[in-house]
Amino acid sequence: MGRRATTTAGAVVLALALAGCAGSAEPGAEASTAAASASAGPTDAGLPTDGGLPPNIAETTSPGAPDGVETEDVAVVAGQDPRTLQVVTVSSSSCPILPTDVQWDADGEVLAITLTGPDAYADAMCTADLAPTTSVVALPDDAPDAAGLTVEISGQTLVVE
Repeated sequence: MGRRATTTAGAVVLALALAGCAGSAEPGAEASTAAASASAGPTDAGLPTDGGLPPNIAETTSPGAPDGVETEDVAVVAGQDPRTLQVVTVSSSSCPILPTDVQWDADGEVLAITLTGPDAYADAMCTADLAPTTSVVALPDDAPDAAGLTVEISGQTLVVE
């Protein structure tokens, strides 16, 4: 192959490579489409969208903690609806600890909340960070409203504020 053919072939390969990298004529058009399709999953914002959340009882789950709530482990706060409770856990942001069961003990006047265990993400690659996650949980029908409830969770007894 002659020098001219080699140069032409190289130019064609370069042109094809650049065409593959080219974007839309409108800045941000492709990025918006990609972001929209990535966020169109059934899970909550900021959490895995690949169906990676283990079974849980949360009505909603979101990254972060409610304003004014700081914890290194777990916290419970009354929800905006008096029949809900906000459960704040601290764990890997990509593998959040979530509530899996809630039971009201009328005799002991205690709400028991069970959280996901270490096997919940057995096949997952979890990030090595620690971040709060808030899960909103509905109270059982026979439990009183959230404010003032005594809650047993993660080996601790807490009172809902």
